Amino acid sequence: MPAHRTILAADLRDMADTEDGGHLHLDHFPDHPYLAEGSVPVVVNSPHGGMPIH
Repeated sequence: MPAHRTILAADLRDMADTEDGGHLHLDHFPDHPYLAEGSVPVVVNSPHGGMPIH
């Protein structure tokens, strides 16, 4: 579904734009906007590092 891909793309773009590092967990939960039940969880790290710098 195009709307679901738009949400996923925005999530990934936001993580890529995060300047102080961080990561995004993509895990299914009931009523998830784009992941189907049985999806494999994934962690997306920022290109600036996996954890925010404080």
